[in-house]
Amino acid sequence: MAFTQAFEITQWEQAAYDETGKIQLGRATVGKTFTGGDLEGTSSAELLMVGTGDGPATYTAVERFTGTLAGRTGSFVMVHGATADQTSSPGKIVAADGDLTGLTGTVVYEHDEQGPRLTVDYKLP
Repeated sequence: MAFTQAFEITQWEQAAYDETGKIQLGRATVGKTFTGGDLEGTSSAELLMVGTGDGPATYTAVERFTGTLAGRTGSFVMVHGATADQTSSPGKIVAADGDLTGLTGTVVYEHDEQGPRLTVDYKLP
């Protein structure tokens, strides 16, 4: 099953942890809310980011969604990331629990003039 759904970013707390030379390493804790679609709930993500004098270079995130997917309650963890020259952030579902145990699939985050959205292509046992 595949679907695309908009979401709202509800938290963004960012800090640098290494500013040696012209490259900055940072992390951000990001919260999101998903409503009005196949996903109903919230997520919490930890992002590791690299920035340069020219701007953002890349990020990698580990994110846990908690709520319902297709009417089943539980949580699942996604790993996703992108470089600054990519227009989307692809990833994979790597773990799930509750009624979502056994969930597998891929994810793609996009942020553009249409707003933030997530595409999930998944299989449930």
